[in-house]
Amino acid sequence: MSIVRRVSLLPVIMLLLTLGCAEKSVEQGKEKPHVRGIITDFEEERGQVLIDNKEDGGVESGPIWISLITDAELIIEGEKATAALNETLVGRSADVWIGGYIAQSSPPQTTAVKMVIH
Repeated sequence: MSIVRRVSLLPVIMLLLTLGCAEKSVEQGKEKPHVRGIITDFEEERGQVLIDNKEDGGVESGPIWISLITDAELIIEGEKATAALNETLVGRSADVWIGGYIAQSSPPQTTAVKMVIH
């Protein structure tokens, strides 16, 4: 294969690699929430909400304490919120994407990178 053909194939290969990476990042943004349920309590001192977690199909997996990381995305009723978690959220449903480990306490605790409250 001549050097001219090799050089002309390089942009095509780069384009295909770029498109493949772009599709993967879009798929990651559509990932299902890790925690989904009703906010049942608020702990002001730690800035956490207790969510009665339900897995897919309505199977209960138990409550979990959730706090937000510093730069977490908090969306309340479709709008990006600038306020922190508070007691007015009790009784509302929430979808949560976690960004780390779940502490094996009772109930478990974790931090969220994104929380959508309906």
